[in-house]
Amino acid sequence: MPTLLTFNLAPQKRAALQVIALRGGIKLQAVPAERTGATLAQLLSGDPGQTTEPRPFTEELLVFDGFGERMLDAVLTELRRRRVHVALKAVVTPTNANWTAAELYDELCQERAAIAEGRQVHEEHEE
Repeated sequence: MPTLLTFNLAPQKRAALQVIALRGGIKLQAVPAERTGATLAQLLSGDPGQTTEPRPFTEELLVFDGFGERMLDAVLTELRRRRVHVALKAVVTPTNANWTAAELYDELCQERAAIAEGRQVHEEHEE
């Protein structure tokens, strides 16, 4: 089942997401601040452990797991239609699944800053 991890969502945004999730067969999982030291894989599997100390952040974040391209597009379109704006969004990948929520948040903030400054998000590595 596709899962949507949510961090720091305002109640009205959470309510809108609950409607979207119910209609789309999506599991909606609010992640509390004390779980920001857990990896995305741990959060998704329900593992109660944490790899690092929690490092809460206050900005809203959505993390999509198990979504096909069509379903992801449909959810994002519905969020726009309902005027639900969440600046930071990510899709779980084999690489970031082992990152803590706080590490993912840091990476997204770095990417946003690079884009705002007109820099490359990730440096190309020469072989």
